[in-house]
Amino acid sequence: MASKGILDLIDRLKKMAKPVINDRRQKKYCKYISLFLSHFGQERCMVAGSTKENTRLRLKGNEGDFDYLIISGISIPIECLEYRKNLPCFVYINGSTLKNLFPGVELIDGKYLPSDLLSDIRSEAFKHSRNIHKIVTQMDSTRGQNTLHISLDHKIKPGLSLVHYADPKCPELSMEQNKQKKDTGQIKQNVEKNLQGESCEFKKMICSGVKAISSVVEGWEELNQSPNTKKTIFHQTYDPVIKAFKTSEDILRQTSQSHPKKPKLDSSNDLSTSNDVPSTSGLSGRLNNGSQREEDARGNDEDDEVTIQYRYKTSKDFIPVFPLKGKPKYLDEWQNRKRNWPPTDVVTDIYNSEFFVVAKPALVEPSKDIDFCLACNIGEIKLAKAMTQLQRDVILIIKALQKISLRDYTEILTTFHWKTVVYWVSEITETQILENRTEENILQFLQNVLRYMVDCLCKNALQHYFVPSNLFVGIHENEIHDIVQKIFEIQEDPMRNLQNFFNKQSTDEVNKNFDIISRSKIKEFQEMHSDPGENAIVESVVSLLRGFVIENREVLRRALIDVLTEAVPFLIEETRERDPNGKDVNSQIIQALSRTDSIRSTLIDVAVSWLLGEMHSTEAPKVEDCTRNMFVLAMHKILTAN
Repeated sequence: MASKGILDLIDRLKKMAKPVINDRRQKKYCKYISLFLSHFGQERCMVAGSTKENTRLRLKGNEGDFDYLIISGISIPIECLEYRKNLPCFVYINGSTLKNLFPGVELIDGKYLPSDLLSDIRSEAFKHSRNIHKIVTQMDSTRGQNTLHISLDHKIKPGLSLVHYADPKCPELSMEQNKQKKDTGQIKQNVEKNLQGESCEFKKMICSGVKAISSVVEGWEELNQSPNTKKTIFHQTYDPVIKAFKTSEDILRQTSQSHPKKPKLDSSNDLSTSNDVPSTSGLSGRLNNGSQREEDARGNDEDDEVTIQYRYKTSKDFIPVFPLKGKPKYLDEWQNRKRNWPPTDVVTDIYNSEFFVVAKPALVEPSKDIDFCLACNIGEIKLAKAMTQLQRDVILIIKALQKISLRDYTEILTTFHWKTVVYWVSEITETQILENRTEENILQFLQNVLRYMVDCLCKNALQHYFVPSNLFVGIHENEIHDIVQKIFEIQEDPMRNLQNFFNKQSTDEVNKNFDIISRSKIKEFQEMHSDPGENAIVESVVSLLRGFVIENREVLRRALIDVLTEAVPFLIEETRERDPNGKDVNSQIIQALSRTDSIRSTLIDVAVSWLLGEMHSTEAPKVEDCTRNMFVLAMHKILTAN
């Protein structure tokens, strides 16, 4: 009877891990951003982690997280890596030979590359993705049809996590300001402040760019008749800002002689510096890899922490990385290791794949200003793809056990640790067991994983899967004892522990979920939320547009055409799902676009030409262009001609 039960429970877990449409959207968005950025260098972004591996459990109160790698366009030669003695998964980067890649960057102790190039997403390492990241990680509050949503940023070791809470309840989090209208006059003043020192022509280009992009959004929404568009996060956040730009005739009349000149462009063509991001932008003072200012802001006293209740949450983790040029040390040893799993072709594929470094303090004797950690995200994605269904089942079981039986120890014993154990146990497991998904084999493999973890904990030694490094170094003996006892309980009756997980999911009450967050984050959010001048948003918008306005127009044109060529079919597909019968005229146009490549290409060319014409115009923006439905007019013209 027990064997039948385990398969039933696994099927329920698989439903909780089944990818949803939002997973597909996030992967698509990352693909489009990477395609766009590729025209201006090698910067990229990609979805990683459980979303990419299709093992993300969506709980009743926690929909899980999305992991995004923000990949710098600068590759670090492996010859520059100095591996930490006895802990070589952590490295220093000798920057003495990298001055041509990082001109003007001050080396630590005159030798080592500072880790805040990644942790602060400095402009020397990220030309355009830095500004895109600022927009994406903007803390905000929005109202859905029946609920209030807020986003707060949390500190994670390698980057930043933006956590989205639905129906938040927190005494310190007063949302009365949500009813407060934004002051267009103050927003206009902030726009002018952020454009100080620019020429009149440059200011016009920035304002034209805002209006042109707004028109594109409105055109697409009118075309596919998106319901309740004015209630979307985009409109709630940016409509007041767009309105301020649209009515900023006084800004356009300003001359460059009215203000002191800004510094000239550096070699990366970026006007930003690592110190020009205000604390409200979602970057400075947080993505600093555990620096002293972060510790000071968080504080150690319990009075500096508050509880926030919520109905459900989801989060997005942003992890900036440098790609490596060449193969890390020890990879040859990993490739030649005798194993039953993964197959040889997968091992070769991983060996030839890309590796990264992230800014992360070492587990012992950290040097926070210069510590980097090797990241094998591509290899882990390939390992996940090579897994059999039995291995995937056991990973889902372990994740469920983490949520119930081991929930008090997830900060110590992480999913990364458990996946590492699964890799090691898989290597020594007979192939016929991994490929034969029977109830007996599932339970046997699970017990082997639990037993291996206990052995590692008792020895206080779990080896990194790719690099010979002890991932358990520094864990306190008392913590190990408590965790081992919990695992013993699971081993005695894994079915009962797994059933407890489902029982908790069915009995949890709404708003019984809670997080502990720092009071400083609440204060910071309130300051942004109650700012009628939207200074942080204005700064982010101007910074983003400034970066692209100065780019070569033809390069920008090719980038936009490539992205739209890739994205329009996906947008058409989503529109078709909303109106499968194609009854309205706009849906009929979309159906025509989906059938005819020539029409779609012509439309994209018209759209990009119009957009760039507006963005690079030195004439005062035309108000009527901002209300014209460019998409519909262009498509009617094309369809009529054909």
